[in-house]
Amino acid sequence: MNNKQITPDAKGNFSKQIGRYKVEVIREKCIGAASCVAIAPKVFELDEEQIAIILSQDGEDDQTKLLAAQSCPTAAIVVTDTQTGKQVWPLE
Repeated sequence: MNNKQITPDAKGNFSKQIGRYKVEVIREKCIGAASCVAIAPKVFELDEEQIAIILSQDGEDDQTKLLAAQSCPTAAIVVTDTQTGKQVWPLE
């Protein structure tokens, strides 16, 4: 089973997504704590406003993406299962 999808990143570049989880940042909630960057530096970075952005969906495995999202003190990172369409984090 192929778990790779081609999706655009924050800069509009297309990359292959590893695994099932897609992450997105709610900019209004991000306070720039950078815990996501520390855990998944191939997926997240801080922009010039010190707000997290997505570098690439293919930088880390699903478990690492989820751990990075769970580390966010303001729950600014949403994790969605691309196969089911259901939100995995934060829990609704």
